[in-house]
Amino acid sequence: MKLTSKKMMAVIGLLAAMLFAPVLEASAQDVPSIPRKTTVKKTKKVKKNANVVWGTDYDYLSTRYIDYDDISGYDRGQIRVLKNSIYARHGRIFKDAELREYFEQQSWYHGYRKEIPAGEFNKYENANIAFLLKYE
Repeated sequence: MKLTSKKMMAVIGLLAAMLFAPVLEASAQDVPSIPRKTTVKKTKKVKKNANVVWGTDYDYLSTRYIDYDDISGYDRGQIRVLKNSIYARHGRIFKDAELREYFEQQSWYHGYRKEIPAGEFNKYENANIAFLLKYE
């Protein structure tokens, strides 16, 4: 099969777009690293709640399933922050001082409850929490 210069330029353009397109919603250097100190219980599958805080760097964790490519450059502490950002967006108050301090510095965070009620997480949040637990 003969490639014309037009086809060749299209292939080069496509390859360049694939190589240089941003892969992650937030880069690894934007997410702080906070090591895990305690074990976490798995959550039950629950429905979406309209009272979730939106407009954060972590919104994508509530709107799509993440995969290994999303976290490949992150260390365990950064993955811990990602997982707990789902809880923070639902208003959880953290017992762990480092997590509490980090999220209290975020303008969008307003902790007002110790635990998130059953039925509050949507299908993406449930799946992403379980996924992130594997790598934390």
